[in-house]
Amino acid sequence: MTALLHSHDADGATGDTRHRTSVHVRGGVGATRVDVGELLAIDALLDGLRGEVGHLESTLSAARRDLALDATWSPVLAAAAESAVEDALDGGWGARRLGEEVFELLLSLRHARLLYEEAELAARARPPGPSLIGFLRMLVMPHEAVFAVADRLTLVGRLPGWEPTTAFGHAVDALGEIVNAVHGDDDLPPDGIALDVAVRELGEHGQNVFPWFLVPGPFVYDGREIDPAALTGAQRLVIPVVAAFHALTGRRPRGADDLTLTVSPPREVPAPPDLPAVVDSLHAIHQDHGAVPGTLEVRRVEHADGTRSWVLLLPSTQAMVPGGRNPVDNLTNVETYGGMVSDVEIGAAEALRLAGVRPGEAVAVVGFSQGGLAAMRLAADPLVRLRYSITTVVTAGSPVGHLPTPAGTEVLHLEHLEDPFVGLDGTSNPAEDARTTVSRSLGTGTTGLTRLEVPPSDSHSISEYTRTARLAVDAGERSVAHLAERLADVTGAPGARVTATRFTLERG
Repeated sequence: MTALLHSHDADGATGDTRHRTSVHVRGGVGATRVDVGELLAIDALLDGLRGEVGHLESTLSAARRDLALDATWSPVLAAAAESAVEDALDGGWGARRLGEEVFELLLSLRHARLLYEEAELAARARPPGPSLIGFLRMLVMPHEAVFAVADRLTLVGRLPGWEPTTAFGHAVDALGEIVNAVHGDDDLPPDGIALDVAVRELGEHGQNVFPWFLVPGPFVYDGREIDPAALTGAQRLVIPVVAAFHALTGRRPRGADDLTLTVSPPREVPAPPDLPAVVDSLHAIHQDHGAVPGTLEVRRVEHADGTRSWVLLLPSTQAMVPGGRNPVDNLTNVETYGGMVSDVEIGAAEALRLAGVRPGEAVAVVGFSQGGLAAMRLAADPLVRLRYSITTVVTAGSPVGHLPTPAGTEVLHLEHLEDPFVGLDGTSNPAEDARTTVSRSLGTGTTGLTRLEVPPSDSHSISEYTRTARLAVDAGERSVAHLAERLADVTGAPGARVTATRFTLERG
């Protein structure tokens, strides 16, 4: 609100609003409490004000039309009145501009409210687990689950980035437009939140496709213990599907012997000066910046006092077809999502070994999208923890809210409300002392324009997440500052010698 008011000068002229800092921070050492009820009350007041401003705009427009008709009776008086009405309607603080400002503020507040409501629901509500009744109900009436999930999916009505080219595509696009017309653009939650709700609903029903209620307790799969009671509904849906894929194809993670790691010559790179630069360094391992598919990077940091630390960079999904030669694929996505071991996790641990990381040396893991999922699993893996000291994890655009916080590790999540991929976890990230989440809306607050359609090319991009990191640092939030300092202890101060080595993973 204050930033919005200060975007105007003393004469009411509009200033530049494009550089306002608008991030929401949850969890961490400087966690603040939010009164969701108060946000709801303010939402209602702003919505009422928006209606009043709209009524005023309509009245002024009607007055301008009447004056145009009456101008012949008294041209001089009519001209003065028309000027006053014109200023009231289209001036610096005119009704139209005021309506735009109120709508932008309302939408920004509404997105914040939806974000915190979702976080509060995730913290307090415990979805129902699998049961015999649920299993039988799914067998007899599967259409109930289909309708329930479809109803939640209607909240994702903007179809971001969708460019139909077929008759079916145009039909889906038309359905999305109908959804928009029914709900109203300003009532639709951002895509990340909408998908959280839909995935949670899918998990609650989908877990009953399999008789999980017959599983008595924890079991071991691929060397990792899986506790059914600790899983989300979506994980209970995914794990049997992955196990079936393993059984049918024989393609399953078995160890470093089944992976080929090609090591590139080491090269010196500058030490990143701050958190945004660390996030931006993720560009180095992606194909659009010349990296070979399947590449991850280990950076050795030699500090002025003679100590060493390490940074591991993990990429986003590169291969859509699961089980191919490149393990940075959708098989790794579902394996890691379910809490199972993956080839990327195995390859990352082997890369740390080959790079020469010694026990006790601090390691930071930074991942984008799938890379964030793998980073969380790697930091929580008991065998990895025995050998390596992973002190910090940074994720950008990763659906990791359902994964536990690794013990002894501090975590920073960067998320965009319009990023559909962050909603695939079906829950909000927990607000814990060791876990900080920075959320930002690209549709409101920092662009200077209210955008109701934000395509994934914007919402799910390293460049935008780098900017979000910059805004978070500039905001001076205590939690972010603490994580940034902790990360800097590992990534090195300017002048530290940093040597980067790329490892390209390939399945056998």
